[in-house]
Amino acid sequence: MTYGENKKIFFSLIDEYAPNTEFFTEDEDAKTKCANLYAPAYQELADYRTRKKLKTLEVEKGEGYEEFNLPKAQEIRQIIGVDDNNNRKSVDWWTAGEKIFINRKEDAKVMIEYTPYLSVITDDTEDEFELEIDQDLQMILPYKVASDLFKTDPRRRLDSIWKRISKKTTVY
Repeated sequence: MTYGENKKIFFSLIDEYAPNTEFFTEDEDAKTKCANLYAPAYQELADYRTRKKLKTLEVEKGEGYEEFNLPKAQEIRQIIGVDDNNNRKSVDWWTAGEKIFINRKEDAKVMIEYTPYLSVITDDTEDEFELEIDQDLQMILPYKVASDLFKTDPRRRLDSIWKRISKKTTVY
């Protein structure tokens, strides 16, 4: 799901967007502060479960160890040596700091599974940005953001309800 698709759900929850409604709230704060509302909720949900990524390193036969940079990650989940058919294989490797050193005694392929750092949602984040959290958390995110908004501005919801009631009960 993209950031833009997720925001549409959020706006429909707070009555800022709905395809067939004529009763929109007049509060522009939600639109202008959307990224500021999303960033902490997105990070909080990411602490539960973030999509794992995979990096593959290949080494050709030679002398000594070849040095690679480890991916920038919250956590390195596992490092596995594999052969040409992707069967597990014993590969001599070691890490130091943000580097991994792989023995070049034979051709080798090493797969690194890791949990990446999330891209931070800012005002410049495009609507096409693909959310990096699990799908079930993506569906929770707009509800979390709406909940946080209503916690900080409880009168906002009552104003929206009052405007709807007033419009329906107006005598012509």
